[in-house]
Amino acid sequence: MSRVHHERSIVSTCLSLLAATVIALVPLPASAGGSQDIADIDLQSLLDNVVLSASKHEETLEESPANVFIVTREMIENHACRSIGEALSLVPGIYITEDYSFIQIGVRGVSQFGDWNSRVMTLIDGRPTTEQYGGSHSIDLPGVGIDEIDRIEVIKGPSSSLYGSNAFFGIVNLITMKPDKNTLEVNSAYYADTEMKSTSGRFFHRFNKDLSVFVTGSWVDRNGSDLFFSEFSDLSDNDLLSLDDDGYNQFYLDSASFTAGVAQHMNTMEKYQAHGRIDWRDFYLTLQHGQMNNGIGHGFYGALFNRSENKFNEKRQFVDFGYSGDLTDRMNLAARVSWDHYSWNDEVLYNYGSLEDEPDYLPGPIWRDNEFNESYGADARLTVDFSDNNTAVIGAEAKFHKIEHETGETDASGDNVLENYIPAENVKHDGQINNLYAQDEIRFSREVKFVGGLHFNYYSYTTGKVMPKAAMIFHPYEQGTYKLIASRGFRSPTFYQITFDDGDYYIANPDLKPELITSYEVVATHEFAYGFSLEVAGNYSQLTDLIFQSIIDESDPAHPGGNYIEEISQYRNSGRMTSNSVEISVQRSPVYGLGGFANVTYQKVKVEGTGEGNELYNSPRWLGNLGLTKQFVDGRLKTSAKLNYMGTRKMWDGASLDEYVTVDANVNIRSIAGVFDVALGVKNLLDKDYRVPLNYDYAPTTSIERPGRSIYAKITTTLGW
Repeated sequence: MSRVHHERSIVSTCLSLLAATVIALVPLPASAGGSQDIADIDLQSLLDNVVLSASKHEETLEESPANVFIVTREMIENHACRSIGEALSLVPGIYITEDYSFIQIGVRGVSQFGDWNSRVMTLIDGRPTTEQYGGSHSIDLPGVGIDEIDRIEVIKGPSSSLYGSNAFFGIVNLITMKPDKNTLEVNSAYYADTEMKSTSGRFFHRFNKDLSVFVTGSWVDRNGSDLFFSEFSDLSDNDLLSLDDDGYNQFYLDSASFTAGVAQHMNTMEKYQAHGRIDWRDFYLTLQHGQMNNGIGHGFYGALFNRSENKFNEKRQFVDFGYSGDLTDRMNLAARVSWDHYSWNDEVLYNYGSLEDEPDYLPGPIWRDNEFNESYGADARLTVDFSDNNTAVIGAEAKFHKIEHETGETDASGDNVLENYIPAENVKHDGQINNLYAQDEIRFSREVKFVGGLHFNYYSYTTGKVMPKAAMIFHPYEQGTYKLIASRGFRSPTFYQITFDDGDYYIANPDLKPELITSYEVVATHEFAYGFSLEVAGNYSQLTDLIFQSIIDESDPAHPGGNYIEEISQYRNSGRMTSNSVEISVQRSPVYGLGGFANVTYQKVKVEGTGEGNELYNSPRWLGNLGLTKQFVDGRLKTSAKLNYMGTRKMWDGASLDEYVTVDANVNIRSIAGVFDVALGVKNLLDKDYRVPLNYDYAPTTSIERPGRSIYAKITTTLGW
């Protein structure tokens, strides 16, 4: 089938999917003793969801100057999302690539391996979680578990006018639960596919009208599964796997350790997260801790295959003390001082010892990377209602960072680096980041509103930028909203990209500039009867000065010579992209007990200057989601089904992964004996065999398999007083 016919077939399928959803959601007569009647529902209250992230203050979705999608708590529970990544995959234009070690967020066709989600800012209750060594935003380890999240606000499109660097493609704001009564809740779950167990709990107590305490915690333990990699399945298949005269090769210690390409329960994980908050009047104290220990279930930087020594550890901690309150009936102040700590270390087992006549130990050596970022900061934001038709937000932020890193071979214990390969002048860094921003909203009439924003920033280690944003919002009639949005965003180079130098292959580049994106967007929303809403969004973006690894040889003036090998790697502002996308989304609030959503996304990305052609890898052309939920017995019993479509994706070696469809089914039973909730279901109901792309750092592997059909169970116990 030609590509044109193939895409026409996909278009036909996606449109049929939307049509089928509308037909399926057409209301039927209410069943006896069952569901809510349409006459009892205020349609406007169902559709006007409140959003905090678009303007840093409360407003309705239709008033927000951005393309916003809210993943509600109900959606998370109905479709049994076991991670933040699974919840984000419900969003139009968002796709997730999970390799059991890391969850990579893709936005509108761009999911750049190696950027550690540094182009999508993750926040917890509006607080950035960015670490500055690699610029990462870990949705694997934010400090709160999926059971503690009330909703997820996703803004697609540059948001640097309010949030600065890293809000390049948008933001993900994890809004935690805010209990209104004394509660103790415990959740326990089991997922058969990777033998994963999880337990979480939350406790809230209000002592009086001024003082309350809220504590959450979670623990996850994953025993892992067997994963097959064809690249490691035949010792005679290529030169990399052929054994040398001593019976060694790079990926297997000896012939006795050959597993025919199966990594045996190497994708393990143990994760702890805790979050606590004390509120007294308008003051608060927040403490957060997250720690994750992960086994690496696939080839990693040329390491030995199927070895438990290949692993990493990540820690994130922060403490905030702040104030948020009204100074007058038209003026609100939010201010905070904060401390952050981040650390990462990975251990990778090599077989280089086989190249020595008398190696110190075999296998070996273990190569270890240690990264550390500590920061202190303060920020303040003032929101002023000058009139009923004019609201302004003004804010300032300052943060001071201390960064340290080392890399090198360890002793036999694997705990101590014998020699730091990073040049002494690049081991430690101090940096400062200052931000100043303002946004003004002016309503000319009930039908027309203008929003304009401007952001100034100063980075002590790279060039600062000025980022503008403008949006026009129109309400030509009661059920319709139309938005025109133009914005710019940036992502500053990370300390790693600027400073990492191992004296052999990698070379630092202190002249890196920030990446830039210019985006234009149109969003049209229409509300229908029976709880339906339809949204169509189109986006065009230009991306320049993108940072990619470049290979340079001795003829390049930047090559330092000396002990560096002939061809070395350096980060450079060499990339350019254009991105086009169209999103169609239908949602239906529960009416007569039947609700759901469907969305289809078409996205096309063209890339230049990377040396890898003009087609970006891990960039599907088509995405689709369908979710349906039916309530029975006054909402105490729910059945849900979710379908996810992923289009063809190119891998780093130029080959492509086939498109696939997965289906999940779930049953929720609420308030058993007034205390227990139970969820049972099946993931990948049709047992679809599918794989997702891997980064080229995992060469020679190009993809990793995802779980087949598996069951899960979850029980929630809630006590109130």
